[in-house]
Amino acid sequence: MPPSNPPSEAPSSAILDRLPGAALVAAAALLAGVALASAQAPGFGRSKTDKSGIVDRQSTAKKSDFRVREGSEITNLSGHFRMTGDRVTFFTTDGKGRFVGLENLNLQRIVQEIEDDPDTTKWIVSGTITEFRGANYLLVDQAMLERQ
Repeated sequence: MPPSNPPSEAPSSAILDRLPGAALVAAAALLAGVALASAQAPGFGRSKTDKSGIVDRQSTAKKSDFRVREGSEITNLSGHFRMTGDRVTFFTTDGKGRFVGLENLNLQRIVQEIEDDPDTTKWIVSGTITEFRGANYLLVDQAMLERQ
């Protein structure tokens, strides 16, 4: 009886054995291509500022939908902070915006001020808006208290 040959490996596993980082290199090349394509898209990096101080990098939202797009920046927006459960929410003075605060050192200082003096009513805030499951969140870069 002739000696049997061992079963051959699948061709794809043989390639991966020779080039273990091939999948990683392919994924990196794909990501680089997507990044380059989006950087060359019309309007990329341009921003529009409306009267409320919100810089909208993607002005595709309907005017009736106040949800602010991911990456938008707010600058010197007036409003007040309020504890909502265990979170802090920023409400704009005009009543159109509501942004849950993302925890960082700036928000911690705001919470301390609210706890020390609940009558602190008006803040001027700058930061970055994020989106998650249809809700807006605010990462506070700067907040100045305006006592009345």
